[in-house]
Amino acid sequence: MGQNTAILDIGSSKVICLICGTDGRDNIIVQGAGIKEYPGYKRGAFSDEQLLSDAIVEALGAAEAEARHRVRDISVGVPAPFTRLVLQRGEISFKGKSKRISHRDIDEVINASLDFAAPEGYSLIHSTPVEFSVQEAVRADMPIGVMAEGLSATVSHLYVENRFKQLVSDALLRVGLDADMYIAVPLSEGVFVIPEEERSEKAVLIDSGATHTDVAVVKNAALIDMRTIDVGGSHFTSDLSYGIGIREAVAENVKRRYVYSLDYQDSIDTIRVPGGGMMYVEHEAIQFIVEERTRELAGLIRAALGEMGVEINERVPIYMTGGGLTLMRGCCEFMERQLGAPIQVRMPWMPRLSSPNYASAFSVMDFVMHAGDDDNAGRLEGISPGKSVFKKLKDFFK
Repeated sequence: MGQNTAILDIGSSKVICLICGTDGRDNIIVQGAGIKEYPGYKRGAFSDEQLLSDAIVEALGAAEAEARHRVRDISVGVPAPFTRLVLQRGEISFKGKSKRISHRDIDEVINASLDFAAPEGYSLIHSTPVEFSVQEAVRADMPIGVMAEGLSATVSHLYVENRFKQLVSDALLRVGLDADMYIAVPLSEGVFVIPEEERSEKAVLIDSGATHTDVAVVKNAALIDMRTIDVGGSHFTSDLSYGIGIREAVAENVKRRYVYSLDYQDSIDTIRVPGGGMMYVEHEAIQFIVEERTRELAGLIRAALGEMGVEINERVPIYMTGGGLTLMRGCCEFMERQLGAPIQVRMPWMPRLSSPNYASAFSVMDFVMHAGDDDNAGRLEGISPGKSVFKKLKDFFK
């Protein structure tokens, strides 16, 4: 990548543009950031496509102004509802001869795994091997140099919805840009948030946003399954607004102040009403609304993991991120009790915006900055000619 790297993160309530560089030691330095709220999307459809376009342009402009840098290349993070995952096995034979496996053979086995009809209305953006089989032995590491008569691999293919690409492309065209790459956020975020050693077997990432919660299963450096649950932070706000009879802006503040599992007994919460005046609400009512919705979400997460074949226990690493619930004090501990397994909240430290609600944006930035590394494997569609076709694997598979 060049000295400056620019990305767009299209969230369910805001668009984030980051312009970053490195300090020479592979640490991300934020040079410019633009954050623009917009109506978002629900169930894979944008509420207002024009406002999405405006938010993209305004977030980009704000980041450029702060960085004092004109963006010429930009990559885009694709949220889970606009992606499609296909897990497929590929196999190649060396025609009865034994030879040392090369990078070219890894590329060929990825091509062999693409022998199926692509999902209609979608375009391929990632192809990442999950694990390899060599001489009937399954291995996670990339078997470069190993003598064998053939090679097979399970490969994770990720697709972006063409309609999403078109909307983003049209917005960027307004400022004379086009996206270089599209990055599936469930993949980039899983690799960014979950430590490498905990991804050698199945690991789970729960990303709770404003309108939905994504549950992704990651193995090594690949996404192997995911589900989107149509419950997010805005549902908690809406519940409080309806249940207490207050505006949603006020309910959002009530939600942010809430602390799970405290013994409030007969305490009263004082709520400031816009335009003057105070409202007094029994805290027990707020507790009931928030915790019942959390129990419902935990049940939906448990069901989603069951569909994906993940047995919840202490051996499966579970991480939680996103701004929908993670920032609510005590939420992680409450969810642990509901799921019956430990949950960790992790956001790799950043000098600015170091918070779980920016994890998706920084994960896309980190992914793009390392997309051309020679010691990675897998394939990222859209990377410029001359860059290695092997991406995002070798460092993760050990």
